[in-house]
Amino acid sequence: MILFFDLNISEKTEQFIFNRDESKHLVKVLRKKIDETITVTNGRGLEWKGVLIEVNVQKSIANCTAVIIHKPQKNKIHLAIAPTKNNNRMEWLIEKVTELGISSITPLLCDHSERRVIKKERFEKIAIAAMKQSLQFFIPQINDLTNFNAFIKVTKNSSFIAHCKNKSKELLSKSDLDSNNVTLLIGPEGDFSLREIELAINNKIKPISLGNQRFRTETAGLLACHTVFVKQLQKSNL
Repeated sequence: MILFFDLNISEKTEQFIFNRDESKHLVKVLRKKIDETITVTNGRGLEWKGVLIEVNVQKSIANCTAVIIHKPQKNKIHLAIAPTKNNNRMEWLIEKVTELGISSITPLLCDHSERRVIKKERFEKIAIAAMKQSLQFFIPQINDLTNFNAFIKVTKNSSFIAHCKNKSKELLSKSDLDSNNVTLLIGPEGDFSLREIELAINNKIKPISLGNQRFRTETAGLLACHTVFVKQLQKSNL
């Protein structure tokens, strides 16, 4: 199955018209023909199936044959992470955690942040492409760049902050997840400041370690998400 994306398609859409770029892709790359089936999602759980009734490089059209509404995952992971100085590394992370199926991403502005401006639209495009490639029907919500202090005040889920300071903390892989909704905080290359760590702890955010190694920001983000993903899966299967 090849998955297409359109933000505005809904369960009420009876006929879908591909734009010129996608029509050209259908003809020149995918070699699609009339009467073949296509699948479109809006990234909010919709699986729209249709059959092609017109296929050309200017405009391709499909009529709806079936609609499936997928339920959101019960287990949710929210990654709050300081964007890397090298934007390519942040884009790589967004691609991988989208494939993993996390629900939301908040870029954090921290005391030691090297990157203080993000291109949100670019991040969203990366997430859409990763969702399509991994054949998922939910796209993670990508939030605006948020100041660490402001984020801490509104964090309500079971939350963990990973840091490298020599302070008391628990290994994430051994932590007890008492909620289906987990928030992970990952700092910049220079780590969270002591002030930020203390502020997080005072707001009942649990300090954790990802292991004895020191990881790059994007590696730490992926490792933390995967660790929680596996623990949630194991918990669901009990």
